[in-house]
Amino acid sequence: METDEEARRAEATAALSGMRGVASHVEEAGADLVFRFWAQNGVLTLLSWKRGGTSAGLALKTAAFAPGLETYLPTYVNARTGELVLTLHRERHGWGLRALTTSDNAKPLEARTLPVRRTGVTADTLAQAHAVAIQLAKGLRVPDGGSATVLADVLLDDERVLGATTARYESLGGAPIREPSPELIAQLTQALLPFTHGLGPRTLRLTLMAEHRRTERHARWRVVEAGTLRPAAEAPPDLVAEHYALYERILREWREETQDAFLQAGVSSTEFLATWFISSLALRGGIALFEAVAPRLAPILARGGSEAVAWFRSFLARVRPAEREQFHRLWTKAQTRGLSVAEKEQFRKLMARFEKLLDARLDGDASRELRQMAHNDFYGKFHTDLAKLLLDDGKRRYPVHHRLPLEYAHLFDRLNINARENLWGVHRLVHERINNVWTAFRPAKGRATAEDVRKVAAIVDRHFGRWFNQRYETGHSASALAKAEADALDEVKVLIDLLLT
Repeated sequence: METDEEARRAEATAALSGMRGVASHVEEAGADLVFRFWAQNGVLTLLSWKRGGTSAGLALKTAAFAPGLETYLPTYVNARTGELVLTLHRERHGWGLRALTTSDNAKPLEARTLPVRRTGVTADTLAQAHAVAIQLAKGLRVPDGGSATVLADVLLDDERVLGATTARYESLGGAPIREPSPELIAQLTQALLPFTHGLGPRTLRLTLMAEHRRTERHARWRVVEAGTLRPAAEAPPDLVAEHYALYERILREWREETQDAFLQAGVSSTEFLATWFISSLALRGGIALFEAVAPRLAPILARGGSEAVAWFRSFLARVRPAEREQFHRLWTKAQTRGLSVAEKEQFRKLMARFEKLLDARLDGDASRELRQMAHNDFYGKFHTDLAKLLLDDGKRRYPVHHRLPLEYAHLFDRLNINARENLWGVHRLVHERINNVWTAFRPAKGRATAEDVRKVAAIVDRHFGRWFNQRYETGHSASALAKAEADALDEVKVLIDLLLT
């Protein structure tokens, strides 16, 4: 709880720092700055800011910034979920809070919900923002004695600033010849930085206005507005929101922990790696590119959301630890800096290996890992209410039965073998009898299809279902259990005879 409060205070500090940076380039008394944030769980994500008001002459260089806001803002934000609009007014001696209003608009995709303790930006982010500011400033010109307006689009991805393009340029006057003042680079940098505390790939639209006075060497440019564009979502809104929530959980670990700890977690935890991969794949629309190297995996993963994460987590149990590490290293580099030609070939070969695993029988290591995952998920996620009920005389939890067994997982490439609906808690004695039925079916293993395996699973359901997720009373159930096994074996024998003839 103390850590959460520390993170929430840091969120408010970061938001105030961003606003100060924007305000530091507004010199006229009478000016207004309107900042729109999304507030949730103490997190403030900047959506837009806009400059307005009327000039009343130059203000003092040294100015107070909204006295009391630093103390008041964290308290207010902690109790608020929704859009928050702060209007600041520039007096001659400093900035004051003119208005604080709210609205109930829908949550934007880039808005974060998990507070982090970082209050500033990384050196890499600062360098990227500065480089993009230089790029934009170099292309800006104003007619001699004239004016100009520019719309510029800046590409962001998480906290990275990737580049910028000019969306529209308009000018009044003659040929555009006058360069902007050197101060514009710092102004553009400060305009961009507050938006880097967001999620996923997005486009920031900047509106710049300029005028040139014939007595001055440089044109005067001002960034008057900045806001994240809202393109129409291609996927269902609920699924998109789920991807962003999954992705934010991973990104928060990156921001809060050391990079070494992050990499270690990505290699050692299949859930971590699956969440990171599926969510980042979905956010960046990379499924089409993935199809080129993994045509069978791609449509399975394209289902998206927690379903795809769960499937990929189970699939990764089949992958050797060294290959998981290589996969994580290559995918992380692809997301941050891009792959070299040699690394792209490594990734292609690794994906070819993954595709072959879809049809391969599980080895002993994969089976053991999946059984342990199934046991942990069954009692820790799916049926926490049964954790204290399904206990044997030694206070050990009942075994977890795979309805469609692990040894036939290769016949069900689209099935998450550890899905909730494929797992049942059964007493050890019941589990032994069920295993006897599947052992009796084993002579047909080489010829059995997925449909044959489903038929045996239905036989087991029919005869043993009364003991699934139920306490087993040893004294009263022994004879019924023996009869259930005998009847199930009779049905399986008929099925085997049909397959082997």
